[in-house]
Amino acid sequence: MARRRAEQLTDDLHQRLSAARIDAHADEAIVICTVDAEGWPHPAVLSYFEVVAVNQHTLHIAVYTSSRTCANLRERGKATVIIAGAGLVCYVRGVVAELTPAMREAPYNAKMALRIEQVIFDEAPQDLEPGVGVTSGITYSPRTPQALARARAILSELREA
Repeated sequence: MARRRAEQLTDDLHQRLSAARIDAHADEAIVICTVDAEGWPHPAVLSYFEVVAVNQHTLHIAVYTSSRTCANLRERGKATVIIAGAGLVCYVRGVVAELTPAMREAPYNAKMALRIEQVIFDEAPQDLEPGVGVTSGITYSPRTPQALARARAILSELREA
């Protein structure tokens, strides 16, 4: 419930999303929320291979170009990226613009840029809930070697300006 707010990624969050230590987060998921045409939140799961901080003010995101998530981003231009892990829950809100409708390494993905407007850290108030904290985020099973190689290529392309 207690929240800290920032207008850019903190140094720790930037490092986490920079892909510098991708192996530490290779089996973790990130949730992106868009808003659909009816005004409902539309969540989708991405990986750390599909979201990268190019600086403390910008995320590059790869999403399936034919997905509802991509359509929502194109039509409404806003998203919240949810990052959860041991000791961390934060919401990165921003305005989204499409950089390319088809990535070189994965033509089925569009490359989006999220300009960060707000970062909110969600933490249990220790005076009301002492010792309470998130112990893990969403994880998924390992990728095959071929899929991992493709994921690394996508990540490399996302890191490009």
